[in-house]
Amino acid sequence: MSKYAPLTEYFLRQSVDYHELTMSFGKIEKLLGAKLPKTAKTDRPWWANTYRNNQGSRWLKAGWKVFRVDLINERIVFQRHQSDNKKDKKKARTQGYAKLKRFFESLSPKQEQIDLTFSELGKIMGRRLPTTAYHDRPWWANTYASIQGSSWLSAEWLVENVYLEAKITVFRKRGISPVKRIPKYVKHLLDKNVSINLIDSQTLINWINFCRKVGWYFEGTVLYERGGLSTDSLNEIDQVAVEEDYATCKRELSHHKTLMKQSATDGG
Repeated sequence: MSKYAPLTEYFLRQSVDYHELTMSFGKIEKLLGAKLPKTAKTDRPWWANTYRNNQGSRWLKAGWKVFRVDLINERIVFQRHQSDNKKDKKKARTQGYAKLKRFFESLSPKQEQIDLTFSELGKIMGRRLPTTAYHDRPWWANTYASIQGSSWLSAEWLVENVYLEAKITVFRKRGISPVKRIPKYVKHLLDKNVSINLIDSQTLINWINFCRKVGWYFEGTVLYERGGLSTDSLNEIDQVAVEEDYATCKRELSHHKTLMKQSATDGG
């Protein structure tokens, strides 16, 4: 085995995050387990980045090159090959978005919406979001033309809202917009459309909660009373939550009717 083989092993062990390393002659000798030749300490050409030299081939094969030689202070600065550096960055970037895609694919089929901070997205991807994601809204566009857009769209999710100041992104499952679907579903229920596909309980719970939040008290009441929700099949937490949402919708709806009657009486 070559005397300089430990150099290859050393550089291959370095994290892809390291792009520059400074090594003293003493550290290199300790790594090699032997003294460097005198020419290494007096002649710059000894450190040439060439495969013709036994030593040079060792760091070049590992994807590194000599960037600076300081014979006076006996130090060498190595840098990762630019081409390899770009490959590593591209690989890390691609792997990050692949992880994001797998995350969305792993979500429960019952989950229709999720909000994630930029920091949480970074943890999922194993790397910080690019700077443009923090200030450039078009970066969050739902398009297959970008690697990030493709990662959530191919998993059947899309960006519903992004709040750059708060650094939060709201994702919604594709094809499931409560603003569009609730009115249509309520209309089917009131028209007693027998061909309607009943919505599962978890979705109904989410919709009723949505109706309470946005003030759709009539729709929330109809969903609870006619949507086919079976409260007996719910766990205690969901049961209490949906009943509270329904009670709020019912109360506010009744309050509005009372106000309308009073308004009609006063007008008369």
